[in-house]
Amino acid sequence: MWAFVRRHRDGLPLVVFGLLVLGAWLSTNADRPLLWAALGALGLVGAVWLVWWARRRLARRREERLVERTDLSAVDTMTGTEFEEFVASLLRTHGYTRVEVVGGASDGGADVRAHAPDGRAVVVQCKRWRRPVPPHEVRAFVGTLSGTHRGFTGLFVASQGFTDAAVREADAGHDAALALVDRHGLALWMRGERVPELPPARPGASDAA
Repeated sequence: MWAFVRRHRDGLPLVVFGLLVLGAWLSTNADRPLLWAALGALGLVGAVWLVWWARRRLARRREERLVERTDLSAVDTMTGTEFEEFVASLLRTHGYTRVEVVGGASDGGADVRAHAPDGRAVVVQCKRWRRPVPPHEVRAFVGTLSGTHRGFTGLFVASQGFTDAAVREADAGHDAALALVDRHGLALWMRGERVPELPPARPGASDAA
């Protein structure tokens, strides 16, 4: 409570003034039941929103603490091939079947292939880099999902995350079903707290081998 007050003390006079104005206005309209009913409904909606917001903040903070306590140093020293094998092991641990590491010099953008618990064919691109993945790499993977692995659902796992432009590229309107797993998501996945959520299946996904 006091930490909140200290952070927002510059705005407190305005808040107090606003409350005084509101109180004065309400006192002059005390004999209007419909007004109080409307205010009560708004207060209930506000309380529900506040509880939802607080729960989200607490959940986010809990995730941040878990990520802070997750040692990713072993991941940061892996070779590219070791990282692909590591991601494949995470997939197997969390219910994926027919997991196959296929990465190589001519992998065509596919490092791991598997089937999700819901039966969908999934292709995974893995980047164990020292910097965030730029947008052209996401575009290349989208090309893979539109070409040699058409009908597959894509999962892009990057140990150092993605640039903002790369995230926007993944969210851009295209036919590929693609999910990104950044460093935060990877840490939660390693702890078994949150398995990457696949995007909704696109038309033709059931035709993938």
